[in-house]
Amino acid sequence: ADFIYDRTLGQDAQTTADYVSQVVAVMDQEHMGSVLKHFPGYGNNVDTHTGIAIDQRPYETFQTADFLPFQAGIQAGADAVLVSHNIVTSMDEALPASLSATVHQILREGLGFEGVILTDDLAMDAVAQYAQDGSAAVLAVQAGNDMVLTTDFTTQIPQVIAAVEDGTIPESQIDQSVARVLSWKYDLGLLGD
Repeated sequence: ADFIYDRTLGQDAQTTADYVSQVVAVMDQEHMGSVLKHFPGYGNNVDTHTGIAIDQRPYETFQTADFLPFQAGIQAGADAVLVSHNIVTSMDEALPASLSATVHQILREGLGFEGVILTDDLAMDAVAQYAQDGSAAVLAVQAGNDMVLTTDFTTQIPQVIAAVEDGTIPESQIDQSVARVLSWKYDLGLLGD
C-alpha cells in the first residue's frame, strides 16, 4: 500500500539486490547507462512530489536492507545514483537527502560509489521550503550532486553559475562533476574519440 510500491520490484532487499546486480551487468554489456534510485532508500514514505517525507527508520535498517540493492548495483558497475528528497533523520535531521552533504558522504565513502550522483527533480514540493530564493540547485551542488534535475532549469542554472562565479561553489568541484559526467558519456560511446 506504500506510494513507491508500484515503482519497485516488490521483493525483499536481497532478492532486489540480486536482480539489480544482474540488470546493471546486462545494461553495461549493452552500453546502456544505469541509474540506481532513490538513495538512501525510500521505505514507506509519502510522495515527495507533493510534500515533505520524513523517514524516521534507524540507520541499521538502511545498513541491513535499503543499502543492499545499491551496494549490489555499485559492485556491478552502476553509472549513477539518484538521491531522494526524503528527510532521513538517522542521517540528517535537517535536510532532504538530495541536499544533505552527510547523505552524499555516506554514498561516496560508506558505499564506495565513484560515479555520477544526481538529484530527483528539484522543482518537487519536498525541497521547495529549503531553497533560499529558489536556489535548490545551489544547495544540491554544495551537498555533492554532480547533476541536478529540474524542470525549473531557467532559474536554477543561472543561480549555479552565479554561485560558481562568486566562489560559493568551488570551480574545482564543478570540474570533478564534469569529469564524472564526461567519463560516463565516454563509456556509453556518446562522445567521439
